[in-house]
Amino acid sequence: MNPYKSFIPVIQFLIDILIIIFLFFRFLIIQYETLGNKWDIVLLFENHYKALLLFIISWYFISEKTGLYKLKKSNFLESIRKVLIQAIIFTLIVFTVSELKSKYLFNNDITLLYNISIFICIAIHHIIADQFQNKKFSRVVFIDSNNNTNNVIKQFFHGEKMYNYGKFVKVPQEKNQYKYDFDKLETFIRDHNIHILFFSLNGELSKEVEDAIIKFSESKYLIYIIPDISYEFYNNSIISYYGTFPIYIYRRKSNIFNKIFKRLFDVAFSLFFITFVLSWLLPILALIIKFTSKGPIIYKQERIGLNGRPFKIMKFRSMYVDAEYSGPKLATDSDPRITSVGKIMRKYRIDEFPQFINVLKGEMSIVGPRPERKFFIDKIIKLNPNYKKLHKVKPGITSIGQVYFGYAETVEEMSQRLKYDLLYLQNENFFFDLKIIYLTIVVMIQGKGK
Repeated sequence: MNPYKSFIPVIQFLIDILIIIFLFFRFLIIQYETLGNKWDIVLLFENHYKALLLFIISWYFISEKTGLYKLKKSNFLESIRKVLIQAIIFTLIVFTVSELKSKYLFNNDITLLYNISIFICIAIHHIIADQFQNKKFSRVVFIDSNNNTNNVIKQFFHGEKMYNYGKFVKVPQEKNQYKYDFDKLETFIRDHNIHILFFSLNGELSKEVEDAIIKFSESKYLIYIIPDISYEFYNNSIISYYGTFPIYIYRRKSNIFNKIFKRLFDVAFSLFFITFVLSWLLPILALIIKFTSKGPIIYKQERIGLNGRPFKIMKFRSMYVDAEYSGPKLATDSDPRITSVGKIMRKYRIDEFPQFINVLKGEMSIVGPRPERKFFIDKIIKLNPNYKKLHKVKPGITSIGQVYFGYAETVEEMSQRLKYDLLYLQNENFFFDLKIIYLTIVVMIQGKGK
């Protein structure tokens, strides 16, 4: 398995962006010369850099949906199909921008030629790249299994970072599993052209596996050893040695630069939103909320935040006063406690807008796991103790769980949504936050909130 293989999609993306930029300016020059206008690169950039930036961002988000840069084995037709779908959606955006831009960008003929050229150039690039990658894909075998083996297979095989694999186990159960016979293991590896051996420790065949590791340690094969410890622990640990003994050291991943940049973005975005949106929206909603039901305009409720510290979360009140007189209760789709105005606000998530003030106060972030009340946290932890890990980061106004799972109506659904928030902890970075913000805006526009 090539340790640099994860960089391949990034390199492919950058090459495609260079193609888009080159062809953008090339066809702009054709457009200007056709119209008899004078041009230079600086002038073209000053007049059209916003459109170019929009095209680049659009190309990225389209690729997230089409899976254009997912690392996997592809044939010729598959390569063409992926690029064609990407190019069709991109063409619609280019035509739209060309028509709406006040300073004329491309006429229809140039726009069509621009997109056809993009399709041809990028298709050729991906066909060549995919054919090269197919030769580099690894054939692996997983020898024995423990608590972590299936997680590794899901990550590497179903994530399509490997081409073929087999499981060399005691009893054949399904496709790609082979009957255990360590005397024939070497023949099996040779006959199936195996490149990588995954040995699982502390499985049913523990003694045989240890002997096989020693046997193949001097061979040409690349050997991976899967320990039988918590997968989360393994994922965040490094190995060190005390004498000749290997020791796993656990430490949570931390990126100081990402934290600083995230906080700066939170403050800047919140100030912008409060100044240009909440400043005029607040008085309007205040009047509507006040005239349609008794009670405060802003509702404050204690939630648990970073490091388990409680804070008062702020919302536009969407329920009647004393809605929880009988105790804490989660909202449902047809909840009679929700006011008529509250239903609209919750549908478009407008009730969450005051939380930008919580962000400015440092109690929340724009993106992060949604904060819950201690009453429900105690119940969730009984179902899944991993919930405690969410308190290692600031809670957010929106989250990957909110986008892909939505609001939970029961503790069991809260526990199911937890897997998305744990995924966020493993992939926390600024660009992932931007993607979640973009998807949240889509959900708001579609009115898919409660």
